Amino acid sequence: MYTVHKNVQIMMALLKKFGIRHLVLSAGTRHIPLVFSAEDDDYFKCYSIVDERSAGFFALGLIQTTNEPVAIACTSGTAACNYVSAVTEAYYQHLPLVVLTSDRNNYFLNQQEDQCIPQMELYKGVCRAKVNLPIVRDERDAWYCSRLCNEALLELNHREKGPVHINFQIDDNYPVKLGTFKFEEKNLPEVTKINRYMAEDDDEAWRKIGRELQNNKVMILYGQNLPISNDETEIIQKFCEYYNVTLICDHLANLHIKSKIEDIVFFSNLTATDWDSIKPDIVITMNGSQVLNITASIRKRKEGIQHWHVSADGVVSDPFMCMNTIVECTPPYFFKRLVSLCEKPSNSYFNEWKNLYDKKIVNSVSNANIAYSSVYAVKRLLEEIPHESLLHISNSNNVRIANMFPIHESVDVYCNRGTCGIDGSMSTYIAQSYVSKNLSFLMIGDLSFFYDMDALWNRYCTGNTRIMLCNNSGGALFHSSFYKQVQDFKTIDVHIAASHEASAEGWVKSRGFEYLSARNAKEFEENLKKFIAKNSKKPIVFEVFTDKDIDIKQMGVATNSVKTESAAQIHKLAASLPEPLKRTIKGIIKK
Repeated sequence: MYTVHKNVQIMMALLKKFGIRHLVLSAGTRHIPLVFSAEDDDYFKCYSIVDERSAGFFALGLIQTTNEPVAIACTSGTAACNYVSAVTEAYYQHLPLVVLTSDRNNYFLNQQEDQCIPQMELYKGVCRAKVNLPIVRDERDAWYCSRLCNEALLELNHREKGPVHINFQIDDNYPVKLGTFKFEEKNLPEVTKINRYMAEDDDEAWRKIGRELQNNKVMILYGQNLPISNDETEIIQKFCEYYNVTLICDHLANLHIKSKIEDIVFFSNLTATDWDSIKPDIVITMNGSQVLNITASIRKRKEGIQHWHVSADGVVSDPFMCMNTIVECTPPYFFKRLVSLCEKPSNSYFNEWKNLYDKKIVNSVSNANIAYSSVYAVKRLLEEIPHESLLHISNSNNVRIANMFPIHESVDVYCNRGTCGIDGSMSTYIAQSYVSKNLSFLMIGDLSFFYDMDALWNRYCTGNTRIMLCNNSGGALFHSSFYKQVQDFKTIDVHIAASHEASAEGWVKSRGFEYLSARNAKEFEENLKKFIAKNSKKPIVFEVFTDKDIDIKQMGVATNSVKTESAAQIHKLAASLPEPLKRTIKGIIKK
């Protein structure tokens, strides 16, 4: 029988998945849940060495002789200190030693609790990984615990072998009173071992990856990326055609291939039934983040989905809570290697997505009747922006709005989306415009602009600089459905949305910029022509004044402008109803 402590169950299940069967155990109380559980499991070979210092070196002898990883386990407190010498030796001999230290509930650290010391820092500098397993109380804790165990055990032989440290907390009275001494579970839980493939693995290992992809429906979430070469673009297109892939991205990906879906409004209108009908078997993530709100949708429907992550550093990145594979290489290498090893091209999954897209999309958002607003301004600039331009989009509302409308593939798109902060967008853009030979545009909101207004206080603003400032007197995003929970707070415009009445005119003119402004569609259209003209010798700021409530309403118009087939049928039916019946239905809806 196994302990009632879930974190120990998960840890033991993963030790077995990683092939760690030798356990060198020292005397004590805190690690009893592990000790008695392991003794009752024929998989594990247990050794009793009372002195932890000796136990550590005993384990090194086992590793050297068996060429297998070995785990050592002890109680909490100074017992764990006695492993330092052996862990240090393992580090410099590159030996895969797993250090399992039990611990009291970390709530009691430095609270005069017996045998409770800061154990996580004991092997600092001589350990390849260190994790602190939480007390597992719910499903999210269980996922986190499993992820941490995987992260540690993967480092036993990642590029180089060496020791890892897993500290596991035990609360004697959770989940049941005196739980340390209760062993009531017949089986260990099902856990997922994360596997890691390396760039230097042989062709057979990579063919295995390819076969796995070809036998499943594959979705690639291609995140934010700098512009790439035509050759690399062609390889990605070939990969999608060879490996049954649909590729999902947004404008920040700077990727222009046929086998992609890039319509943010389309994704906003997908129903649960739609997702279930074209659910992928494997989701592969790579590069930076996305504006598309797709993570939550996948996480809700993660059952049966594998998540792979492709990255040069081989990091464990598990946003969907279902990760099972890491491919440690750059995305370009991933595509090129698999294209070269393709055994049997297949590409039916993208057609399923394309068919759904064609079925649902009745009207294009580009044809939506958008009233004068920041949405109107962004839409019009994207329609008129000269080809071969550089475009930087500030974070928050601007990048969401921009992704509602198409951008010509010759335009290179940038955004400080790594952490999704608003600070520094204009400073980054000014550097880009200074070194670029092309017209360079920045779309920025008022808070982002005033936050970073010092960006205009330098010597590097040139004639190709074009800044469109959408000024709606505060953070409109906080008045949208994204933040509906706070909209009833009376002070929302004071400290959260930061309402203001500022204009950039004085500052911009003092810095030698040409200043344009608009407060309605007519003024906007008149000044847009000047704004995008190539013959200006001065940098230009175009301040577009709008109303935040109208902006939010027009975002809704844009999002809902793409009617699904069923919605179109409903509207057609509604239009055919007699007026008295329409009034009756409207009255019921209002109630």
